[in-house]
Amino acid sequence: MKRTLLISSILLISPLLQGQTLPDTLAVPDISWECRAIARGVLLKSAVMELFNSSQAVYVIDIDTSMADFEFGVAGRDSTLITSLFAPQEEALAAINGTFFNIKEQYNVHYVRMNDSVIAVTDEKEFGIRATGVFTCTGEKADIAPWGPEREDTGGTAAEAALVSGPLLTDEGVDMALEMTGFNANRHPRTLIGATHDGHILFIVVDGRQPGYADGMSLFELRSLAHSLGCTDAMNLDGGGSTTMYVAGEGGNGVVNRPSGKVERPVPSIVFVRIKTDNQ
Repeated sequence: MKRTLLISSILLISPLLQGQTLPDTLAVPDISWECRAIARGVLLKSAVMELFNSSQAVYVIDIDTSMADFEFGVAGRDSTLITSLFAPQEEALAAINGTFFNIKEQYNVHYVRMNDSVIAVTDEKEFGIRATGVFTCTGEKADIAPWGPEREDTGGTAAEAALVSGPLLTDEGVDMALEMTGFNANRHPRTLIGATHDGHILFIVVDGRQPGYADGMSLFELRSLAHSLGCTDAMNLDGGGSTTMYVAGEGGNGVVNRPSGKVERPVPSIVFVRIKTDNQ
């Protein structure tokens, strides 16, 4: 049964804003990134800066899929767990929080597939609002594509793992229409997954709700940031207090950003990358 209850981020829609759009492209100047390799073909990039006339803190895991010494994955649960504990269970090199969920009952409200099995389906109210994109992966191959009820009802995907979320911001270089709702236009912490034309997959988190350090971004600003990083495909994931990036061996618990709630919010899904071993 598809369930619709309180979800992790409340969609705020003002009747006065419906149907309006912001400019598709916002100017992003050259960003001075701090970069270091965390594995062959995998870079951790970060920048704390002024951007879009606001304080911003951005963290990026840049994965060159041509290296092929790793594999992507999606992990999901029937309950929640903080990302820094979730990721080591998958032997992840790096991970970000996954899709939206019902905080009260702790279940994913979007389709999640892992190890060739569907563990969650999309709540009907989510179609056309946030459940508009899907990240799929099998080994080192990964893709971002549009999603809707027709695709889910006809079997979804043959990929080993998949996670539906959204809104889908850009598909094959074409920006998707975004209404100027509160959820889209207001600044919040954000998590995004993107793909470039030359085979890179990017995990991106934007901190927010922390004046003087990070204000967060609108989805219009987030999309412009993704464009500046070379993304031709980009999909929004759960944000707000869920926004978390994990890198194995970083600090005390692997978390490289600053979650807005001061502590990690437990989540029921993550997207990750891990180093291949002979047993995988």
